[in-house]
Amino acid sequence: MEDSDGRTDYIGPLEDPRPSLAADTTAAVDILVALWTRTARTGTPQLSALQLHALHSVRTAPGLNLGALADAIGTAPSAASRLCDRLEAAGMIRRDPSPANRRTIGLTLTRRGQDALDAVSARRERLLGEVLDRMPADTRGQLLTGLRAFATASCAADLDERHRD
Repeated sequence: MEDSDGRTDYIGPLEDPRPSLAADTTAAVDILVALWTRTARTGTPQLSALQLHALHSVRTAPGLNLGALADAIGTAPSAASRLCDRLEAAGMIRRDPSPANRRTIGLTLTRRGQDALDAVSARRERLLGEVLDRMPADTRGQLLTGLRAFATASCAADLDERHRD
C-alpha cells in the first residue's frame, strides 16, 4: 500500500481468522452454557444438567432402555441406573417392561417429567429472549444465520464421524 510519500508498506499475509473465531466462539458458548444451566437450577424442580439430559433423551426416544440411556448421556450404566432411581422417585420417569422383551425395561417420561422439561424450556426461552432483545436487530439475524450454518456443519461432521466407525 502506498502512502503520501510514495513508500509502500508491506502488509503481511492475512491471518487465518479461525483460531480467533474458535476462541471467541468458545467464550460465547461458555456464557450460553452458564445461562442454560442456571435455568435448570432455578425454579422448580431444580435439575442437574445430567438429569435434564436424561429427561430429554427419554422424551426423544420413549421406551429407551437403561444401556441406551447411559450411552446417550455419556455415563456408565450403573450411574445411569442411580440417576433413573432418583428421577423415578421424583415421579419424572417410569420404568416399564418392554412389550417385545419382558427382560428389557423401557423408560418413559411421566407427565411430571414433561412438565419439568417444559418449565425449564420456558425459563430458557425467556432468559435468552431478554439477552437477544439487548442485541441490535441486524446482529440477531446474523447470529441466527451463523447458528444455522454451524448446526448444518455439525450434523455433517457427525455423519462423517459415523461413517468412519
